[in-house]
Amino acid sequence: MDKLRLLQLSGIQLDGDYKYLSRHLRWLSWHGFPLEFLPAAFHQDNLVAVDLKFSSLERVWMKS
Repeated sequence: MDKLRLLQLSGIQLDGDYKYLSRHLRWLSWHGFPLEFLPAAFHQDNLVAVDLKFSSLERVWMKS
């Protein structure tokens, strides 16, 4: 998924490390995002659009 630019998910929970998602991701639609914050290993530098409807998100990031 190195060159992935668009990712659309609905009602799923990924196991493993988010660092393997593409750093080139520009658009993320994840309805039902299960976590309360975005993992630190999830690179968000190139995101332009984020759609996390019906998610458990409470904070964008968690300070370590």
